[in-house]
Amino acid sequence: MRWGVGSAERDKVPVGRMMSGTVFAAAMLLVFTAEADAQDRGVGILQGAAVRYGAVETLCADFTQHLRVPLLGSERTGTGRLCQSVPNLFAMRFDDPEGDLIIVDGSFAWVYFPSNDAKTVLKTSADQSAGGRDFHREFLEDPESKYEVTYEGAEEIGAWTTFRLCMVPLRPMDYETATVWIDQSGSVLRRLELEYPNGNIRTITLDNVGFGADPGAEYFSFTPPDGALVMVR
Repeated sequence: MRWGVGSAERDKVPVGRMMSGTVFAAAMLLVFTAEADAQDRGVGILQGAAVRYGAVETLCADFTQHLRVPLLGSERTGTGRLCQSVPNLFAMRFDDPEGDLIIVDGSFAWVYFPSNDAKTVLKTSADQSAGGRDFHREFLEDPESKYEVTYEGAEEIGAWTTFRLCMVPLRPMDYETATVWIDQSGSVLRRLELEYPNGNIRTITLDNVGFGADPGAEYFSFTPPDGALVMVR
């Protein structure tokens, strides 16, 4: 028989340690709950915007695109007019630099940047490119199956108060993360930012969004200039 502290006493957990464990568990529960709430709210915001865009067949908007290339220490800003029409027509025509364009004509996607190389045109199938060009399909339609979505809070973008959402792809994409800003008052996409594996960051801000605008069929067509090399990918 041993004299001194009994087994029951020896098995007691110090009160401080027990309290710290309880506090840690409670803190982790709050973190998990907050993350779940942020994801649910983010998905809900995107679903609301999807309903807004899903009822629209055509839209046009003025855009400002900013491209930052950290490896080269360079930044470029361009402006122009962007239009899209269901199911697979898209046009992004620049007025600065004038003549630069991205066109999806229903069969093919064309990329022509004469400001960089006036003799080369890139051509791909519309199926390969339309999803990435169609902001509704890419970022608003069924987002929970394609992204880990996090609501990051409210943010002022120009004259608009927006919801800021971070979207991490659940499948391989050419970008690593996307951040979108949705107008709180009308469920309108106001800004999109894509971060690429090479560190490049592309930001597109939309203004004067016109739902139902019809730019005409010619706006979605493109013929390579004479003498240009068409590279098929």
